Amino acid sequence: MRFRLAPTPAQEQALLDHCSHARYVWNLAIEQHQHWQPGRASAPGYAEQSRQLTEARREFPWLAAGSQTRRARTCAPRPG
Repeated sequence: MRFRLAPTPAQEQALLDHCSHARYVWNLAIEQHQHWQPGRASAPGYAEQSRQLTEARREFPWLAAGSQTRRARTCAPRPG
């Protein structure tokens, strides 16, 4: 199936904001794992990243304004 969206300008901006915020959270999660090196404590796992995300949502209104579920899934472990 394919769906075509025809958002209003306000909806388009909301979608763009949502996507950019999700990408920001994703990039931070990836960055945490890329900075891990042998001899250091392990990179934060899903539970720790979820805790950090909850804390960040309290601190930054722009982060709290979006979908909590989608951003939490951004930190979820990926298969493979």
